[in-house]
Amino acid sequence: MNHLSKLIIAATTIGSFLSLPLGETVVQAQDVAVLQCVQQYTNLGVSPDAALAQCQKTNIAECVQNLISRKYIAKSVSQSNERYLVDLGDSDTRWLEGKSWRDKGCSAHTEGPYKRQSDNRREFGGRRSYEWFRQGWCSQPQIELEQNYSVDEAKTLCELGLQPNRK
Repeated sequence: MNHLSKLIIAATTIGSFLSLPLGETVVQAQDVAVLQCVQQYTNLGVSPDAALAQCQKTNIAECVQNLISRKYIAKSVSQSNERYLVDLGDSDTRWLEGKSWRDKGCSAHTEGPYKRQSDNRREFGGRRSYEWFRQGWCSQPQIELEQNYSVDEAKTLCELGLQPNRK
């Protein structure tokens, strides 16, 4: 099926998209925005394929701009006894120390991935050790971190249509 056929099928359903309840997914809202954009371009005489390509690029760019200005939201990967195991991902720059997990209403999952760093600073009387944990057990299924999304993370999420929701 070519882009024009997909566009015609999508255009015939735009009315049903516009009547969706407010709680529907971000992906559907993005689809409506792209369809409206395509319609505007085609009204100007631009071919449907070129209009669709331009509108998809514009939609991704707007999505990325929106996400990089927002705080990173980490989500749970499993649940046990009304507690959620929240994972901060592969980037250890996001991992939290035990106190930071507690500040978010969670406890560090000490049996999961972690990193340790030690120093020998004299002014503190000897060797200190720090530990950052990738995962924590939380009472809610997601937590908001202090860091924003990176451009690469935002681009990936937008391309996949997986924009995270706010808490």
